[in-house]
Amino acid sequence: MEELLNQDVEKLWELQSVYSQLADRERQLSVKPESFAAIDREWQSANEEMARLSAQIEVLSKERRRVEGELSDQQELLKKYQGQLMQVKNQQQYAAAWKEIDATRKHVKELEDSALKQMGDIDVIQKQLDERNDAHADLKSRYDAAYSAWQSSLGDLRGEADALKKQAAQIESKLSEPLKREFHRVFKQRQGVAVVAVAADTCSACRSRIRPALAQQLKRGELVHCEGCHRILYLEKTT
Repeated sequence: MEELLNQDVEKLWELQSVYSQLADRERQLSVKPESFAAIDREWQSANEEMARLSAQIEVLSKERRRVEGELSDQQELLKKYQGQLMQVKNQQQYAAAWKEIDATRKHVKELEDSALKQMGDIDVIQKQLDERNDAHADLKSRYDAAYSAWQSSLGDLRGEADALKKQAAQIESKLSEPLKREFHRVFKQRQGVAVVAVAADTCSACRSRIRPALAQQLKRGELVHCEGCHRILYLEKTT
């Protein structure tokens, strides 16, 4: 039984080692080299700027449509007032009608000026967007080339990561379900480190001292958790 427990702890230590190596490979796979990071920043910045300009055009276009709709309504209203002018009966009604016409004409003029300004603003921003679109094709070509070169350089790392995943699966296949669940529970809770070595009667992760009773259990090959960080402890065999 003692030998069986000892073998289980050895497998857990081996599994932790494999997962640590896998985490290192995955970190390297996710880190962008500066040769790519520079063009990636330029690419992201260009896309964000184009998105910002497009959003501005959309907001202005929406406001322009609203103004043009209101302008159409005011022009119809002006025609109505001008028609009513011919039907007034006295000077007082005539003066009131002209007041309505004058106010509506002023509003129509304001709306026309606003629509023209919006058209001008849209044209300016559209010109900026067109200029960026012209340069975008070249930037995309440079980005694609740099991305391809980066991905090609990762071939060995991907191969190593795949091999480590297979190795971890093989080790886990030899563990009992309860032991496997315990490993992954601690692994998840302790930032990917479930098993740690004991050095000079101390947990190498949290530096807690290992009590003599626990040290004896470790020497017998039993499954022991650190009383400080609750990770599984591993005592290297002495020859």
